[in-house]
Amino acid sequence: MQFFIDNIFLVAAAFVSGALLVWPMVVRGSAARQVNTLGATQLMNAEDALLIDIRESTELSKGSVPLAEHIPLSTMDGQMDQVIKRTTSGKKTRPVILMCASGWRSAQLGKRFRKAGLEQVYSLDGGFDAWRQAGLPVSQRSPKA
Repeated sequence: MQFFIDNIFLVAAAFVSGALLVWPMVVRGSAARQVNTLGATQLMNAEDALLIDIRESTELSKGSVPLAEHIPLSTMDGQMDQVIKRTTSGKKTRPVILMCASGWRSAQLGKRFRKAGLEQVYSLDGGFDAWRQAGLPVSQRSPKA
């Protein structure tokens, strides 16, 4: 016990570093799976994955992904079941890729989609910013609504 008291800062540093190593595994287990831009395009081409842009309308000035369906995150509350039925045509096995500006909001929304019963929910790692940086198609027109 005296060792812990004498080395409290060392013990605290070890605890914090351990927590930082475990945290991504805890978050990943409950959130949507992360997919990079290459994986997203492969899912869209090979498995007819649906890309949903959840950015707010005010964020679309940076551009949009031509094949994405735009459903702002602010409109999801209270309409989750309707959104899922409309976007997946009732097929809960259809892959869905959620995209926000950076990937944080889409990962959080992915948890809700998974709880609602969708089997294949992905969050675009890095969001729209990563899509644009990868040189993938970007349109200045509004996405499909």
